[in-house]
Amino acid sequence: MSIKNLIILPLLLFCSFISSQKLNDEIFIIYKLKSEKTLNKSKKNSLKNQTIYGNSKSENLHSDFEKDLIKFGYKKVEDLKSNQIFEKLNSLKNGKNSYDTACLKVYRDILIYKNQNNKIIKIIKICTSCYANQVITPKSSYELLMNFEDYDFLDELL
Repeated sequence: MSIKNLIILPLLLFCSFISSQKLNDEIFIIYKLKSEKTLNKSKKNSLKNQTIYGNSKSENLHSDFEKDLIKFGYKKVEDLKSNQIFEKLNSLKNGKNSYDTACLKVYRDILIYKNQNNKIIKIIKICTSCYANQVITPKSSYELLMNFEDYDFLDELL
């Protein structure tokens, strides 16, 4: 094995560790919307518009979901605070929030949980502007019970 390969291999392993963190036997990945584009009214029901502005469906969780996110304008974030984000989200309960907002939801942050086989097990979409979230699993869709302070805390971390 050459010196070049001895240097490149550890570098590749380090980069793959940074881009997604393994927490509690789950891989946790953060995607952030790079730029906001206006809603294309002619394609309201498109997968892109459902992902960014609307409620996603369980059947949207397919093996190419991350590739779709990149096509839709999201970027994988290498976040050193992902452990704090992971712990905060796992401390929240499932339910239905009792408030509604008048603004158009823009899910700028999408958090992906994968199992050890690299299969998506859960996605959390968060709009910290209008205090909305959606959790999508292969079998269901629900919300996390979050108060305004929770959103503000996540907004600082994200």
